[in-house]
This record gives sequence, C-alpha cells and structure tokens, in this order.
Amino acid sequence: MSLIVLGTNHKYSPVWFRERIYFSKKGLRDSLGFLKERGALKGAVILSTCNRFEIYASAPEPEKAVEEIKDFISRSQEADIDKFSPYLYIYKGADAARHLFSVACGLDSLVLGEAQIIEQVRASLVESENEGFIDRPLRGIFDSAVSFADSVHQDNKIFSGDISIGSIVVSFLKERFGRLEGKNILIIGTGKVTELVVRHLEKESPKVILIANRTFEKAKALAGLINARAVRFNELKSFLAKADIIITATRSPYFIIKKEMLEGIAGNDVLILDFALPRDVDPRVRGVKNVELFYLEDLKDVIEKNVSGRLPQAEGLREIIGIEVGKLCKEYIGSEPEPALLP
Repeated sequence: MSLIVLGTNHKYSPVWFRERIYFSKKGLRDSLGFLKERGALKGAVILSTCNRFEIYASAPEPEKAVEEIKDFISRSQEADIDKFSPYLYIYKGADAARHLFSVACGLDSLVLGEAQIIEQVRASLVESENEGFIDRPLRGIFDSAVSFADSVHQDNKIFSGDISIGSIVVSFLKERFGRLEGKNILIIGTGKVTELVVRHLEKESPKVILIANRTFEKAKALAGLINARAVRFNELKSFLAKADIIITATRSPYFIIKKEMLEGIAGNDVLILDFALPRDVDPRVRGVKNVELFYLEDLKDVIEKNVSGRLPQAEGLREIIGIEVGKLCKEYIGSEPEPALLP
C-alpha cells in the first residue's frame, strides 16, 4: 500500500486560491464520501485549514490515486486541473509521511512550531473515521504523527517560549503603534485564533476590547475571560466606526465587512487584520481612505523575526522525523520515488 499527499499551503498558493478550495465541515464529509465511492483510494484524510488544503490517501496504485484526487478537485471546483497545477504539490511514500510529521509538529506552518495544527490534524482523522474511510496503514501513520507531535510540544527544550498567533499579532501591532494602551480594539469571532489574540492583548491594556459573534453567549464567554465587553453581531456596523483596530476570524462563508460599511467612516485610521478563510473582509476595502487591511501572510516579517530562534531546533527535529519515518516504512510503506511537483 502506498501513501500519497496532494495539496497546497501558504508557501505555494495565494489566499484567494486556498479560499476557493477550502471545505466546510459538511463539504469535507461530502468529499470523503465521494472519494470513498470512487474506489481508487483505500482511505483518505482531508486537512483543510486557513493556510493549507491537503488530501492524504492510501492506495495500491499511487499514480491512479493521484489522478483520482486531481479529478476530484477539478470536479469540485468546476475548473481545469491544469490551471491549478502551479499551486499544488505531491509527495509519495516516505516523503509523504515525513511531510505529515512536519505538518503535525508545526514545522510547515506559517508560525514555525505552532501547536494548534495538532488538533486540526487529529480532527481531520476523526472525520475520516466517522465516514469509515480509513485503512490500517493510513491510521497507523496518522496516529504516529500525532503522537510524535504531542511529545515534541511537551518537550520545552524543542519549542520554548510563547510564540503563537496571539504573540505575533501583538508584536505586529506594537511595531505599528508603539503602544496599544488606549486603543479601541474590536474582535470579531470566538474561535481559537481570536482567543489567543485576546489573551495576549489583555497584557497591553488597550482602552476597549469589544467582542462580537453571531452567538452572543459565546461572545460573552470570551469577553468574560479578560473583562472585555461583548456586543451583539447586529450592532457590528456601529462599532466599526469607533475602532482603531479590527481583528476578525470567523467561519462565515461570505464577507461580514464590506467596502460600503467602511466608506465615509470619520475619525482615526482603521487597521484590519483578517485571519479568516474564507475571508471575512472584502479585499476592496483596501481602496477605502484611512483603512489598512492585512492578512496573516502580510505579517511575514514579524513572524520570521519572532521564530528565528527556533530554526536550529527545527532542523534538528527534521532529522529526528527522518529516523521515525524510517521505522514506519517497514510496516506501512514500500519503497517510493522522490517527491515531485505537478507538471
């Protein structure tokens, strides 16, 4: 049985492309069901996050499996796969396993060594299990990768220090504003990303942190952690004009901040950080006077500066991953060719 992975991430594709192939939870289940019915794959796991889309699969005929996945992407996006090829990569066999281990450990993340990806990998595995579309080799490799990543993040010697999306955001904002004390900050969404941001912002004593969410009780719960104020989602427009900084990361399938909502806003300049996928903010707002819009990738310089101290540990960890994958190869994976990009 051969392991393959076909996908893209922040290093290979722009946000609009990842947004296009992003799957909601229901879409992910439907996709697994479709691939299962086709029969070319013996098992598959779809990992769909804001920074990556990947399909891991086990199959007796790897080339046939690759064509099956390419055909699936083409059908689901109603587009010629050749137009997507420059944004995609393929790994096979041991190289695919090494890639999975690197992803689970956060070595392939925009924020090097971040731990949130472990839960996303684990959740993707559970979805495949629920669909009954996981075979022994795929399950064994994923279990090993998750277990290994857990042990890595429990070892403070490998990834020490509090480096997360929350600390990166605070570093970026402090570079822009010097101090955050007295700034009006509006947070939209109550997921893990915004929770990390809120916890780090609390230490900077901003004037106001307002938290909005479609489910008001969730907004109140997150606001209560730091003595912030929760506002109802239908009041959002009125608070946009009062904010110096807007940070948004929801699961909305459409824009929640549109260009016309920000046009004509009087007062201070507004800086917006949109960490959602699909995006929360209409990219046309970049044409609105006094408004700056940033995505996570736009913080690349700040991210690299914050994680630079982790680079030596990361290289050492890649060597350990190579050893671990070597042990797995004898049990789950046959001899495979080198990784290849799609033509």
